Amino acid sequence: MSHVIAIRGLDKEIYQKIYTLAKQSGRRVSDLINEALKAYIQSQDDPTGLEQQDPIIENAGVLTLTKSVILNIHQELQKEFTIRNSGKLLLDSDVTRDALQYIRSIINTSSGVIKAPKHVYHIIVLKAKNYGTLEMY
Repeated sequence: MSHVIAIRGLDKEIYQKIYTLAKQSGRRVSDLINEALKAYIQSQDDPTGLEQQDPIIENAGVLTLTKSVILNIHQELQKEFTIRNSGKLLLDSDVTRDALQYIRSIINTSSGVIKAPKHVYHIIVLKAKNYGTLEMY
């Protein structure tokens, strides 16, 4: 069922552009606005935009990654992957620079803790979007 929704303060030029795009593509204005709103909501849930590009490993508990685990994950996925951490993530002391090349990024939420060995800590700093705790050992 369709409802009429009035939006106060909508920029007339933006509306005119979306109206023109809708007509050119043979679609309704509401379809384009709904798509834009969904994209905005998704961008807030995934500000990096990586969710659509890379497989994501979610960690809300405790996760230890060794060199062999990282290599095995990459072998299974056949592509780089992202880690979204809201728990505790420990990178084992055997993790090397070469192994880390398969991790595109690490998103560490405000409740997340990452512990990285000293010899690769700088690489984790470069790969991480860190909103939580990042510790060197």
